[in-house]
Amino acid sequence: MKNIIYYIVVLLLLCSCDDYLNVVPDNVPTIEHSFRNRIGAEKFLFSCYSYRPPVGSVDKDPAMNGGDETWECYNKTRYVFTNSYLARGYQNVSDPILNTWDGRQGSRSLWQGIRDCNIFIENAYKVVDFQPGEMKRMIAEAEFLKAYYHFYLLKSYGPIPITDHNLPINVSVDEVQVFRDPVDKVFKYIVEKLDQIIPDLPYPEQMILETELGRADRLTALTMKAEVLLYEASPLFNGNSDYVNFKDERGISLFPQSYDDEKWKHAADACKIAIDECAAHGKLLHRVVDPLVSSQDPFFQEQTTYREAICGLRNKELIWPSTNINTTFLSINASARIVRMSAENLNKATSEWAPTIKLIEKYYSENGVPINEDKDWVNNNWYNQRFKLRPEPSNVDERMKVELNKQTVYLHFHREPRFYASLGFDKGVYFGSGYYNFTGETRNVQYCNFINFGKSGYQGGSGYSITGYSVKKMHSFKDALSHNNSTKKYFSFPIYRLANLYLMYAEALNEYSGPSSEVFKYLDDIRSRAGLQGVKESWTQYSINPTKPDTKDGLRDIIHQERTIELAFEGKRFWDIRRWKKIEVLNEQPRGWNILADNQEEFYKVLNIAVEPVEFGVKDYFWPLKESNLDVNEHLIQNYGW
Repeated sequence: MKNIIYYIVVLLLLCSCDDYLNVVPDNVPTIEHSFRNRIGAEKFLFSCYSYRPPVGSVDKDPAMNGGDETWECYNKTRYVFTNSYLARGYQNVSDPILNTWDGRQGSRSLWQGIRDCNIFIENAYKVVDFQPGEMKRMIAEAEFLKAYYHFYLLKSYGPIPITDHNLPINVSVDEVQVFRDPVDKVFKYIVEKLDQIIPDLPYPEQMILETELGRADRLTALTMKAEVLLYEASPLFNGNSDYVNFKDERGISLFPQSYDDEKWKHAADACKIAIDECAAHGKLLHRVVDPLVSSQDPFFQEQTTYREAICGLRNKELIWPSTNINTTFLSINASARIVRMSAENLNKATSEWAPTIKLIEKYYSENGVPINEDKDWVNNNWYNQRFKLRPEPSNVDERMKVELNKQTVYLHFHREPRFYASLGFDKGVYFGSGYYNFTGETRNVQYCNFINFGKSGYQGGSGYSITGYSVKKMHSFKDALSHNNSTKKYFSFPIYRLANLYLMYAEALNEYSGPSSEVFKYLDDIRSRAGLQGVKESWTQYSINPTKPDTKDGLRDIIHQERTIELAFEGKRFWDIRRWKKIEVLNEQPRGWNILADNQEEFYKVLNIAVEPVEFGVKDYFWPLKESNLDVNEHLIQNYGW
């Protein structure tokens, strides 16, 4: 009895979850009832999916607003987004923010999710009315989720205890007090689990029901395997000397200290297999398909096509959608107000999820190279003047980008199509429902005005952009705004999309064997969709550093910047910064414009927008474990620096 009581206490402390056993059909109290028939088992499986971290949630996904891409307006007593606390350095050991270990602060316990997956796997055989092959598929889905939850915990906490089976209720105290497993062992477990279940998962074309959207298929699992191996090969986990002394009480090292170049080859091979399978089953980089778009100006087509790769429901680029978040709420906080209104009658669009100037500078020039090494930008002194108001107003050739005959800073001119597709800026072009038509009559064209109390700017007590920018990328061309309302088109946020897989492949190949035609092929496919020339062509013609793509180090920088641009605001840079071991970049203070100014000259002054500077270091690569867990399980050790 003592052991049973102790086990229950440990379970509640390690996996504290307010919705314990919320995994059975309505009004049915026991696990046995859940597996009496197919319907009950399916409900149990869907509840296993409910533990998925809310990838793409503007307020609950740490990667969406916890890094250096965006910042949120706030005052001393109000934070709208939970993940804002992370960017401001408020992570702690007493009650960790977005705690997926215990299920606190806006997250569910992934250990509880793993436990429920194990329950499903252990009981699915009892169901008597499965259709042929159905039990194999559902068990494979539960195993996939178990691997995914282990991977998410590994990214968040580093070494974790592998939990492949639930402990019986009568285990001893020593068996309950588990150790953290070395990261190499955890990676091996996840990859072997995926290899085991991939053949039992269906291809996407075999999933025809609307209720199957978001369920794991074979392409999802192959892409996840590629990502897992990419992480294992990356500097954070591959020969990381910062963790040389990170050992448990047995003296076991939890991080490998020998760098293994072959891990990059394993990642590259897995990426290529996933890419080939995606191609064989109809996955393509999204291209314009809507007739409202295809009849428009080519530059507008490039902008809209890029956005629809994210906002287009079930587009061919989507590999695994996140179906457990409110993308309408995401769009509202991303979009700028672009129509006239009164202080008493505001629409819901806020642009409160606001891009930083640092991210703005990451986008390429119109020549497809960084603005600080573009010949035109350097020779014409545009780069040194990038924060200054350009004296010449926009001309006819620039009217797709900037409101005609209006002024804005040099930083907003001569940029690549993804810049104009992704960002709302003062005097920048927006639109409502419908489409542009710049060849004749202008329809539904609107413009941003981020100056104090302008249409898009500071609005007193309501939400507003703290930086003077908005995330136009999450704004579908089918969205509509009126003076007091905002209508947003629902979309499934991409956990995985094909462009990300291409970039993972290019990175792994370059790290293993350096620049090659194969690396450039996949980078250039992405750039071509964005209206840019290939990497080699762009650097040779337009860069002051034309040989940069010829070396592994130079091409690494290019790939890292390409990932930052192509996948901006999609929750990838937050994790990339960590696996690349570049946490120090978060110490650059977030910057924005002087949004309280009432004229352009004063507005275009760069300000630090953080209330107090934050210093990030080695400890911030991983979340802390909650202190009380260490009291309950003496074998657990706290993460480095916490």
